[in-house]
Amino acid sequence: MRGKIDNYIQQVFQPTYDSSSLTPILLYITKQEFGGKKRDRPMHSHQSLCEILLVYRGFGYYEVGKQCYPIQAGDILFYNQGELHEVRSMSDAEIGTYCFGLSGLQLPGLPANHIIPRGTSPVRASGTRFAFLAQLCEQAYQLLDRDIYAKASAQCLAASFLLLACQIETEQTQQICSEQEGEIVGRIRDFLDQHFTEPLTLKSIAAEFQCSEPYISHVFKRITGFSPIQYVIRRRIGMAQTYLISSDYTAAQIATLVGYDNTNYFNTIFTKVVGLPPIRYKKQYLEALRGNITQ
Repeated sequence: MRGKIDNYIQQVFQPTYDSSSLTPILLYITKQEFGGKKRDRPMHSHQSLCEILLVYRGFGYYEVGKQCYPIQAGDILFYNQGELHEVRSMSDAEIGTYCFGLSGLQLPGLPANHIIPRGTSPVRASGTRFAFLAQLCEQAYQLLDRDIYAKASAQCLAASFLLLACQIETEQTQQICSEQEGEIVGRIRDFLDQHFTEPLTLKSIAAEFQCSEPYISHVFKRITGFSPIQYVIRRRIGMAQTYLISSDYTAAQIATLVGYDNTNYFNTIFTKVVGLPPIRYKKQYLEALRGNITQ
């Protein structure tokens, strides 16, 4: 009997998963409640996992890499390991989402922890499957924080969600912004992504690109929605959030790591961007988390 079960599992998963790992490892599931006060999770990346999200209610934007897409209820969002990404609401209220964090994923022809090929749309509409997928996500979310049998069931549900999502046809999705709209903006963003924890001013950024401060500020904000300094702040806060939820660093240590030499100022900036002080943010996030996040 055991052999028959093993053969059946191999037949089901072999076409999709690498033979060394029949299913990806489900690290965590988060559920963002719709309608609550918005708590931004600015641009951030993960170096050892990928994510797949279902928007169950609300409207907003999904920025990944250097491109930005409109999103709404029913959309599935794909995030490949290592890419900068952010989900933003169109209003002052949170978008309702389920988010699965996965590791150990190896799809044929793709790098580790990549769900979709580069260059394909990271947003797909679930259409008539939406109600079923939303129920599947809720069941997995409720099960993951229980006993080992429930966790195993959540793992299977997460794999099912991934398989169904990957089968949805890709449609051409309108991009809100792209690097083609301004080569200079792409170069500035790359520079800021490399140096955002260092002391930066608009003057020093403009000097780096031999442009005027007003020009740098105007063109960057027109395409990204943020001034260069606002972008730096959001990158710092995004990294600070990652440290808060995945390490035992103190707020003072995190402040230094992300580029602030004054803890009180860091707390003020964090609260302004996120809506909560760092420690309260960590407490609320971990209370809503199912599973364990490592970065």
